[in-house]
Amino acid sequence: MEYFVAKTFAGLEPLLAKELEALGARNCRVLSRSVAFEGPLDLMYEANYHCRTALRVLWRQMSFTFNSNRQYYEQLFDYPAERFLNRDGTLAVHATIADTIFKTPLFASVLAKDAICDRFRDLYGERPSVDRESPDVQFHLHIHQNEAQLFLDSSGESLHKRGYKVRSHPAPINEVVAAAMLMLAGYDGSCDFIDPMCGGGTLPIEAAMMALHIPAGFYRRDYGFCRWKGFDPKRWKEIRAKAEILDNVDVEFYGSDINPKFVEMARDNVAKAGLRDFIHIERRDMRQSSPVRTPALVMMNPPYGERLEVDDLAGFYAEIGDTFKHNYAGCRAFLISSDTQALKRVGLKPSSKHTLFNGPLECRFLGYDLYTGDRKSHVIQKNNKER
Repeated sequence: MEYFVAKTFAGLEPLLAKELEALGARNCRVLSRSVAFEGPLDLMYEANYHCRTALRVLWRQMSFTFNSNRQYYEQLFDYPAERFLNRDGTLAVHATIADTIFKTPLFASVLAKDAICDRFRDLYGERPSVDRESPDVQFHLHIHQNEAQLFLDSSGESLHKRGYKVRSHPAPINEVVAAAMLMLAGYDGSCDFIDPMCGGGTLPIEAAMMALHIPAGFYRRDYGFCRWKGFDPKRWKEIRAKAEILDNVDVEFYGSDINPKFVEMARDNVAKAGLRDFIHIERRDMRQSSPVRTPALVMMNPPYGERLEVDDLAGFYAEIGDTFKHNYAGCRAFLISSDTQALKRVGLKPSSKHTLFNGPLECRFLGYDLYTGDRKSHVIQKNNKER
């Protein structure tokens, strides 16, 4: 049994824990912006490949205590980094500290780097070099008081970089956040999905991937562990081959946008993902959008007034509410935004509320049950169905 930590955004820890448990992870513990778990080494590969809400997966190598810089250095000097790093390879060390003898995380990371490199010099007469952008081996140190844990970063680049993007929207929704939105909405691929402001197409692509059981890392070719000394590509291929991807589903995925540049961008991304048979992208004003059939799940990431400016943001959100009410009766709709005042102008009572972070922006993710007639009749009808 190995010990791992999977990183995620604040608020998504329970979703990530469920994903890990579904893969067979044991002793899952929800931490701050991460989930600790245990399992065999194969689980590290599976978590990287399958988890939609993970940003990176760390594999713990050692835990130790220290009371001085010298003790810290010596413990790390004794770690056999040559198991994973070639003498002519590259490395990077990232440290997080809390209430320690170190005044800065930079000093802790530099001292750790010196210890690892000095070991190589003693063993081989040469030292690996530092590459902070794209190292062969990325080390993470978590230091609290006089206790330290050394991890290997098995992911490399953040796992939100799925590998299906040809071009990025100027105000994109993070892929991990998009997947979390779909999970929180309870999307299971049993109805059509519609994004009337699709931008680069992230939401419909993530929805189609979920419905077709396409793993989160299916399109990605490079992970941190692929560069490790002793990496077994045959075993990695066997793990990927276990994925049971569907050839077809009985639902459709729709994305539209008023901006022709974004429509072209979304089409390119859908084509890169090989999903043109499932996702329909067209140019259309959000106010003229409507479902082909109901029920359907409608989801939007409209401008927040941060990176994309709108002349009358409050009035625009009121139009979103009118479109939901008049065009999407019989559907469920979801909206994410960091502008809480503009969200009030939607004019509909949310049936669900969550707080999510899209990058540094704290957002509200609101769900609405859309129906014809008055709310009282809808509630009575809903209660009768549930009896």
